[in-house]
Amino acid sequence: MRITSINGVFRSIGTWQVAHRWPLLVVTVLISLFCLAGIPRAKFSNQSDDWFDDTEKVKVDSDHFKDIFGNDDSVMVLVQASDVFAPEVLQAIDQLGDELLASVPYADKVTSLTTVSVPTGTEEGFEVSSPFADGIPDDPKLLAEKKAFLLGKSSLKDHLVSSDATQTWVVLSLFPYDTDSEEAMIRVGDAARGVLASGRYTSSLYTMKATGMSYTEAEEHIVVNHETRVRVMGGFGVMLLCLVILVHSPRGVVIPILATFLGIGSVFGLSGWLGVEGNSTLVTLPILLGMALSVGYAIHLIDAFRTHFRQSCSRRQSAIDAVSECGWPILFTVLTTVVSLLSFLLADMKPMRWLGSISAAVVLAVYLFVMVLVPVFMSFGRDRVPSPEAVATQGATRADLLFGRFGRVVIARSPLVIAISIAVIAWSIPGLARTHVNMDYTQMMGKRIPYVARMLDILNSKLGSQYSYDVLVECPQEGAFKQAGTMEALDRFERYLGALSQTKVTDGQPRTTSVVRLVKEMHRTLNGDDEACYAIPEDDDLLSQELFLYEISDPETLFDELDEDYRYAHIHVELNGYDANQILKDISSAKDYGQSLFPGAKVSVIGQVVEYAAMNGKVVNGELKSFGGSLVVVAILLMVVFQSVLTGLVAMIPNIVPVLLVGGAMGWTNTPLDMMTMTIMPMILGIAVDDTIHLTTRIRFEMEDGTTTGAMAVERSFREIGKTMCMTTLILCSMFLVYCFSPMMALLRIGVLSIIGLGSALAADYTLTPVLINLLSKRKGKREE
Repeated sequence: MRITSINGVFRSIGTWQVAHRWPLLVVTVLISLFCLAGIPRAKFSNQSDDWFDDTEKVKVDSDHFKDIFGNDDSVMVLVQASDVFAPEVLQAIDQLGDELLASVPYADKVTSLTTVSVPTGTEEGFEVSSPFADGIPDDPKLLAEKKAFLLGKSSLKDHLVSSDATQTWVVLSLFPYDTDSEEAMIRVGDAARGVLASGRYTSSLYTMKATGMSYTEAEEHIVVNHETRVRVMGGFGVMLLCLVILVHSPRGVVIPILATFLGIGSVFGLSGWLGVEGNSTLVTLPILLGMALSVGYAIHLIDAFRTHFRQSCSRRQSAIDAVSECGWPILFTVLTTVVSLLSFLLADMKPMRWLGSISAAVVLAVYLFVMVLVPVFMSFGRDRVPSPEAVATQGATRADLLFGRFGRVVIARSPLVIAISIAVIAWSIPGLARTHVNMDYTQMMGKRIPYVARMLDILNSKLGSQYSYDVLVECPQEGAFKQAGTMEALDRFERYLGALSQTKVTDGQPRTTSVVRLVKEMHRTLNGDDEACYAIPEDDDLLSQELFLYEISDPETLFDELDEDYRYAHIHVELNGYDANQILKDISSAKDYGQSLFPGAKVSVIGQVVEYAAMNGKVVNGELKSFGGSLVVVAILLMVVFQSVLTGLVAMIPNIVPVLLVGGAMGWTNTPLDMMTMTIMPMILGIAVDDTIHLTTRIRFEMEDGTTTGAMAVERSFREIGKTMCMTTLILCSMFLVYCFSPMMALLRIGVLSIIGLGSALAADYTLTPVLINLLSKRKGKREE
């Protein structure tokens, strides 16, 4: 397929556009207005559940757990003081609990030092009550007794309160959400934040630091929305600045901005009409990508128009020539970019599929608006008289001529170019082998975000833990946990979980909790508070009686740990940090050990940390599928269009090198592969191939007369489009530079890695692409001889 023939087809399209420019503008305006009207309907969310299909086992187990034990979310406030049993601190804790109950939606109950119920021996034998049920005593001696009493409870020490009495929790349990979980979590978090930020709990005597899924979800919602606004506005500013600097024309600035706005707005408007829900964390990526590519496409057209206009000075004819010259390479670049982005559909994660489809739609939309608006608007206006100098240089500027000479130098230094390319590949491959997956939330968000820094402070405290999971044991028969043997097995299971590498330990006490601690505490109380009796009753009947006593005294607390049929029990495990690979090992061994302890029972592990750890494999699979899919399809497209398997494969080499370089940089700098950085490689491949297509197509066009050598074609092509290639890559890198100033590590990493990939892709197209094409043309010439 000859480039000259293809250009002829696009010349016909350009001629039709210019001849029907007014009807074309009217139709474009009407379609745009309809699409833009749907923007208010567009919805975005960032639920962790979105990353899992409903059919996945981890999601099914999590939903099953919630059906039995209710909401696994809570608002938790870590109180730190020199002595949390000081009257002023206890008063603040009590007041905070009351205010949270009164102010926070879905509030169920508060567990704190002032509300906790513990078993106490009485004349009748036993009762469950709060030591502070009658208020906080003024008598220091009485207060000291209550302090000693609570610190003497093994079930509370280093769980609810630290053994040195410097830290304690205020925990607000929540009823199940009756609406969209993200919306409910944000309402809960905002209300709790309002209470903590009121100033009533600021004191020199204590500090209060809040956490919990809903609390941090609300804070994340604020940060993500702010970052979205800042990055989009920053991107728009960068786009405007680049156009002003590079185009030097009011029309050349306004038209690309209009095409960008209409293209991106129309896609999100159509999403609103169709009810497609987007991801709030990822939404800036398609917007900035659309801005950058839209301007890039427009600059190719505008630069070609200006080159022809300097020669002919006919606006209509120059617009037609620009479409003829740029129409095919731009369309081809759009196709390869869209294909690369659509490869995200192969990932088994809903947000990634949304990102791929919406980004592909944005790229296609901005392309259509650019191809309609730029030639049409550039065709309006007065013609000029051609300048003899412009005619002599075929419209080339001094910069164009410099790029032409640069192309000649590159061909002359072919061995050096190949040697450097091999060295880059040799450096990248070992680094690529060092890449690892890590879905650590705090690392993805970054310590520069205040609430993440607070989360890490809590994590490093004695009682604090940001990460935890629950192990659910489901016995086949009712009343299973009224049997001493089953309860003893649960105790052994809890001790086993406490010894795992990722389980947090405070002052030698593993941070695991279950109904076992209630049973042991109750048994000790009924036996004169003898520490030797802090154990599970050995007799089934005695265990059943004690459980019955607890059930009628404090059923709410008991059934937080057991179900009412005594078939289900769960063990809550707090972690000392986040190491996804080790967590997966711990979970696997926990399931195996649990299954050996409870033959015939179902043992499952649930919790957000489990979901994130399970995503490790999904991220790897998604990355391999996405990148592999885009690599294969782009290679096939190049082979088909260039009508040569060899030429297609050669054209892929300069585009694989930047991907290898990005992967190598990630490995050598210990940058993890996560749900955000996994987007980089397929995206870089899709965008990097654009300049390769423009350059390769132009070189082929120059060689179609049969008299032009490869070296001459490279020089002419550099003169014609070398400057434009630099301009478009500069705009792309400038857009991603906006991410580099984000406090969110995930966005910063995307910005840095994208700039590395796009910059190296341009370097490869300036050096390796022309060298390989020249070598290929020489080989072809020798074969024909």
